[in-house]
Amino acid sequence: MTLRDTHERALPFHTAQTAEDYLVYLKHVALYEFVKPNCAGKRVLDLGCGEGYGVAALASVARWVVAADYSFDAVMHACQKYARANAVFVVCDAQHLPFANDCFDTAISFEVIEHIPDVPRYLQEIKRIGVAHGQAIISTPNRLLRLLPFQKPWNRFHLREYDAPGLARTIGAVFSQVQILGITAIPAILEIEKQRVKQNPFVAYPKMLAQMLLPSGVYDRLKRVKPNTDTPAVQSTIPPMPNNFTASDYAISSNGLRESINLIAVGKFE
Repeated sequence: MTLRDTHERALPFHTAQTAEDYLVYLKHVALYEFVKPNCAGKRVLDLGCGEGYGVAALASVARWVVAADYSFDAVMHACQKYARANAVFVVCDAQHLPFANDCFDTAISFEVIEHIPDVPRYLQEIKRIGVAHGQAIISTPNRLLRLLPFQKPWNRFHLREYDAPGLARTIGAVFSQVQILGITAIPAILEIEKQRVKQNPFVAYPKMLAQMLLPSGVYDRLKRVKPNTDTPAVQSTIPPMPNNFTASDYAISSNGLRESINLIAVGKFE
């Protein structure tokens, strides 16, 4: 099954058409490499598995992996392409997980929380299925790098975006022990990302006010006048595909969270 590219789901390298696609893929590879030590020999849930390439990385070290996603097409694609003896693929709603209590050692969920209508329910469900002393690892875009103050997400798939304190409060409301980390990159990659999300406040704020003040039906009709490309108001100049970049050009730490591309919350199961 060929998976339709919505420009929201991270897809593997061979499908990348732009530097943005390629770097999103490398960032996710770096995230999966980061969590692999926490998955070795363990029962792992990949919640929001998307295209599925992370399943192969996790299954190479885990006792077994459940790859779950809301999209039927994504799960079928992942199952066909990344089938492993120790991997199971499940279609489910992240707010209503079809798993028993205390059955996973590690739950990872990359760039899902910003899509979820009921975040407390989502986090409670992750906590419910985790065993004592296990952990949840959740990543999400850093709003401080992407959005102007008070601005709503320009990505139409995102219901909200977080800064580090906001993410800590949200995860901390459910998990008793929370660590916030950030993923950043070498200066050349970071500059591409900054240019990609750079915005003109004289365009962005009027759009936000229109969204807030106009009836939703009117605003939706106005948006349809010009196709939504899910890019910020200022179009950046993205260089050609940078074939010399690798996942090792990304780094994850607790330093420089304001400049991080993504934030990562590590919550301990009690």
